[in-house]
Amino acid sequence: MINQLQEKYQLSLLLLLSAVAVLGIFPFVVIRYLAGNIVAAIIDMMLILGIISLVAYAYYSKKIRILSAVIAVFINTGVVIIVIANGIDSFLWIYPVFASTFILVKPVEAFCINVVAGISFVELSDVFNTISEESFIVTTSMLSLSAFVYASHGLKQFHLLETLNTVDALTGAFNRRAMRSDMTAAISNAERNGIKHLLAILDLDYFKMVNDKYGHAVGDKVLQDFVTIATSHIRKYDRLYRFGGEEFVLLIPEVSDQPDVFINNLRTTIKKELTTPDGKEITVSFGVASWVPGTTADTWLQRADEALYLAKAKGRDCAVFSN
Repeated sequence: MINQLQEKYQLSLLLLLSAVAVLGIFPFVVIRYLAGNIVAAIIDMMLILGIISLVAYAYYSKKIRILSAVIAVFINTGVVIIVIANGIDSFLWIYPVFASTFILVKPVEAFCINVVAGISFVELSDVFNTISEESFIVTTSMLSLSAFVYASHGLKQFHLLETLNTVDALTGAFNRRAMRSDMTAAISNAERNGIKHLLAILDLDYFKMVNDKYGHAVGDKVLQDFVTIATSHIRKYDRLYRFGGEEFVLLIPEVSDQPDVFINNLRTTIKKELTTPDGKEITVSFGVASWVPGTTADTWLQRADEALYLAKAKGRDCAVFSN
């Protein structure tokens, strides 16, 4: 879900920035054409068409990260070319382009692109016969460093917001909002590529007795320990979510040929490592459902929940697979 949020956020910035760029550049296409500066008008028009094409491709292909980097390089290359071709009249375009680069890519990447573009200006342009080269270096350096600090701070804030939006505050597992988004993506992937996915609902057996006997503080610690144990024994691309109370959901993409072995090994490991303060083991019941064609998020959860009910009916501390 985090990647999806980043992509949506980046795409919205990309669309807004491209709209501003096109609206800002197009009047100069007309002005330069009417003034007889055909070369500069053609370069500006190529910039507009290039930005529109790249943004449209990013929108439909969803390759936001890659296309944003391509656009960043494209507009920096374009502004270098237009300044070389048009001279001092286009020089001030350097500053908005340098600032825009920090919107398109990560701060370190943007800073490197700006440095390369700045060196290209110094080496290839003759505008420094008119303006001070030292002033250009100082002002663009100040702009890039200020944008770098601001963009870095914004990136940290965005990551914090993502965490608050997708992670359960008590246990550190992902929350239901993240689960819904990831399930939708998993179903789409399964329908498109036929890749098998597994969904399991995990319930800590007799957890109410733990709260009643040891108190809620110990109960919270047991939940935290459970998440630590479970996440350390699943694959890095398996996802654990807190579903509510002592119930958790495990989403397992690209399941192996023996999912029952994986599930029961995880159940046994949790039973062995998760204990009360006086050393008594805490067991977990599993209700497991594999993806089948026509599955929706609700029906998938329902099948896993029905399997969990059967696991409890069988005496708990076991895994039941939905058929």
